[in-house]
Amino acid sequence: MESHMELLFDQNLIARILMSITAFGLAVGPAVADFNKTHATNPLWPPHARFHVVWQVLTNSSLCLFLLFVLWTPLVEQYDLQLKLVAVVQFAILIPIYVTIACMGIFDGALKDVNGLKPFVFNIAGNKIEVDTNVFNFTLIIIVLSVALFNVQSTLLLG
Repeated sequence: MESHMELLFDQNLIARILMSITAFGLAVGPAVADFNKTHATNPLWPPHARFHVVWQVLTNSSLCLFLLFVLWTPLVEQYDLQLKLVAVVQFAILIPIYVTIACMGIFDGALKDVNGLKPFVFNIAGNKIEVDTNVFNFTLIIIVLSVALFNVQSTLLLG
């Protein structure tokens, strides 16, 4: 007979896969986007700003790789709590971008530099709409992560 942990581990396959996709995206996406001339080696950026972007990307990437371990290693009987913890940590990485956007006026921030990443351009009914790459990608990750969290099977459902 399967234990509660084994049952929850098996029943949460879809949630684990979706959270793995978001964790992998958060680990690799910013590294690919930021370890180049648009950020880490951007000649227009002060050296200390470049230091901070490398540190931030390496911290987030390391954390997300650890989350992949947590997702695929059942550590506690209430395995669903592990999944919820993974989701909370990923949201803690994602939500601050929107807070930062809201506060850009305080520190004279910008979503892009003149030599930075170009926004996505969507043609909707003849109207060209530009969407910042970070806002687009992080919003997409939040949607996938929310779907994953919604699909977490809880110990409460096992009785």
